[in-house]
Amino acid sequence: MELRQLRYFAQAAQDRSISKAAQALHIVQPALTAQIKALEEELGVRLLDRSPMGVSLTPAGAKVLKQANDILARVGRLLQDARGRPASTQSRVVRVGIPNAMTGAFAGQLIQAARQELGVAVEIVESMSGFLLEWLKSQRIDVGLLFAGQAAHGLDTRPLLQEALHLAGPPGALRVRRPVEMGDLGSYPLILPSARHGLGKLVRMHAREYGVRLNIQTTVDSVTEIKHLVGLGQGYSILAPLAMQAELARRALSSAPIRNPGMPRVLVTATLKKLDPQSAAAQVRNLIHELDMQTPRLRAA
Repeated sequence: MELRQLRYFAQAAQDRSISKAAQALHIVQPALTAQIKALEEELGVRLLDRSPMGVSLTPAGAKVLKQANDILARVGRLLQDARGRPASTQSRVVRVGIPNAMTGAFAGQLIQAARQELGVAVEIVESMSGFLLEWLKSQRIDVGLLFAGQAAHGLDTRPLLQEALHLAGPPGALRVRRPVEMGDLGSYPLILPSARHGLGKLVRMHAREYGVRLNIQTTVDSVTEIKHLVGLGQGYSILAPLAMQAELARRALSSAPIRNPGMPRVLVTATLKKLDPQSAAAQVRNLIHELDMQTPRLRAA
């Protein structure tokens, strides 16, 4: 087993795509595929399920990914110690993890502002919040945008914005001016993320608290795929307007607020508690909060 095989597998799992992972690693796709297959053969388990939509972790793959991330993080720390340089001065590249479908809200502004104001290159990593939490703890990303309520042991969190979740439906099925009662959510066939991710956990928590029995038809750990299925009329979901603003603008989806009560969630920035306050990552985190104050689009209605 080689470290590069673990790194290739972790990248493919992170990007949920062999082609995207190959681009990020600057290797050709067949070479990446061959290395992952070699790792699967050595371990004797299938790590990834392949489909035309990309790749997804198998149950065995999820277990291996956690250990692979731990190994890669330890190797990174070993290299830093051997070179006698702290992580804060080793690089001016900061990896920021953002929940699925939210990168369009401000990623471009963050990348530009970090380059111009801080001289820092920001790399955006988009995934479900549960994966971002794991990658932040294993130091595969430096700053994560997570949701309040996720396991934050060992992390420093700071509130960024509060969003009111909406019921999302196929085109024309819902109207913003016609809110949906919390108690009526059980009558909609829902497509939701699993409870390991912030959104799925929050929705289930609210439903239990108010005695609503949700009709969860399908569990999908990809907001992009959830929106695709809802747009095709396969069901409904519960999402933040910020995560579906492009689809709402072109009327590929419809939405309605949830009321009596509403379903709010708080987005936070998170870093490791031991982060050097003078590091590039700490500076980028502060910049994210400045962009929030300057950008109305970040404040969900």
